[in-house]
Amino acid sequence: TDGYDQRPVLDTKAWGALLGNLDAITLRASERGRHVTLHPHVGTVVERRDEVERVLGECSVPLCLDTGHLLVGGTDPLWLSRFAAPRISHVHLKDVDAELADSVREGAISYTRAVGDGLYRPLGQGDIDIGGVIRALEDSGYEGWYVMEQDTILTTEPDPASGPYDDVRDCLSYLSRIRP
Repeated sequence: TDGYDQRPVLDTKAWGALLGNLDAITLRASERGRHVTLHPHVGTVVERRDEVERVLGECSVPLCLDTGHLLVGGTDPLWLSRFAAPRISHVHLKDVDAELADSVREGAISYTRAVGDGLYRPLGQGDIDIGGVIRALEDSGYEGWYVMEQDTILTTEPDPASGPYDDVRDCLSYLSRIRP
């Protein structure tokens, strides 16, 4: 589908194909010295907590822990960072306005509108325990990358001295405060 406001739904046969192919891709990549990661994402077939748990329980593909998309889909990223730490191989750090996330999950507003309305907040200004996620992962031995992300919709050219730049500065400032 176009965008992330609608999502495909898989039947049992399609789920079997997806999970089997994820295992095959993971194995084939490993045999070639490559690494793959599944990124649960709003608007895709692996969005909701039950779908994330199904992937964890029925195949071996590593996950990208995208704190924002997981929360919007109904998965607590702190819980996942503790529960499935050995399966986390990449991290996207986003903070989220939980009230807007609830509205998206309930179908009250579209994902696109929520993003435009400020769904994603600078790190430390939303409702995700980003510091707790990082601590849980590092306590479990995670040594991978953290990608700082701020999904946004720009309708006009931002002021070169502010706009997204301010959000990046705020995120970096937050990370420097929580990390030694």
